[in-house]
Amino acid sequence: MAFEEYWNNIYKKFSDGKPAYDDWLDKYLGLINKTKGTILDLGCGLGNDSLYLTERGFDVLSVDYSTQAIKNVKRIIPKAKTKIVDISKKLPFKDEEFEVVIADLSLHYFDNKTTTEIMKEIKRILKVGGYLFARVNSVDDVNYGAGQGEKLEDNYYFVDGYNKRFFSFDDINKYFSVIGEVEACEANMERYEKTKKLIEIKVKK
Repeated sequence: MAFEEYWNNIYKKFSDGKPAYDDWLDKYLGLINKTKGTILDLGCGLGNDSLYLTERGFDVLSVDYSTQAIKNVKRIIPKAKTKIVDISKKLPFKDEEFEVVIADLSLHYFDNKTTTEIMKEIKRILKVGGYLFARVNSVDDVNYGAGQGEKLEDNYYFVDGYNKRFFSFDDINKYFSVIGEVEACEANMERYEKTKKLIEIKVKK
């Protein structure tokens, strides 16, 4: 099964109802409130963060690889700005177009080369002084496949039907410092059946 079909099938299961979001962006609202333009939700998935931001009055562009994900976002946020985007390719945005980029659980699916190129693209589209706020799988996330399945690269596995990368703090510095100044901390997510172990990242270009 192609990855696009895989994700479309996943998101079809959530085509009714309203997604639940957590409060992870609360601590960054002081910075986000200074944003004058559109916030990019890169790999918006279920639209959790797009909903959080639009409910607080922010202008958001929600992008995802999955056509079904975009359909879901348009349903829950009728006036949403959306775009189908494969983030593993060159991003269809101008240099320094965004002051804030959100990438929540969308950057941990790629091999080393692609992950590095994605970071370069995020740097390109961020304004100087702009921020990336992101969450990715931690190497401690054993509930969701860390160290399991077919090993493709260090901390990168084919597990549960798709590729997953798990980040150590060394990995965070390796990849995200391509963009700028990195701050990172451990975090838990209780959105799913089991606790998900994450690393939360703030990067200033």
